[in-house]
Amino acid sequence: MLKPDTEERQAFIVTGIISFYAIIAGFVIYLYFLHRISMMPAVITLLVFTIFYLPRFLIIRELKKLDDVKIVDNFIMVNGVGIDFRDIKDFGVQRYKPKVIFFLNNKMLVYNKADFYIETNCEKISFKVIGSEKIELLKDFLNSICQ
Repeated sequence: MLKPDTEERQAFIVTGIISFYAIIAGFVIYLYFLHRISMMPAVITLLVFTIFYLPRFLIIRELKKLDDVKIVDNFIMVNGVGIDFRDIKDFGVQRYKPKVIFFLNNKMLVYNKADFYIETNCEKISFKVIGSEKIELLKDFLNSICQ
């Protein structure tokens, strides 16, 4: 059995969301212009599909507000604020269920998100990470630091 490859790049996720909506909405508009359906059912169908598809559009909004996480020397930089490795006491990860966005040429576009919570000597810091590989690498890295 062929198992699809997963793709988690942000550009592909946005393209998948917009293109799937454009295909369905374009088909409904095409049927309207062929006079196969009248104006009211076309508008109702587009409205229902838009409401049903709204959570996918909210994914695009989340991608714009993504936290910037980098590991530099002895620091984890979260949105430009450095956290020294020695200050990290504990961490937690809350993973969300991955969402399948689109299938294209045996590729499955997946949106995978996790919330990380880092407890330091002074404060608790939380940030979001997107992408299963990045989540696993950061989780393993923080696990090795906290031991």
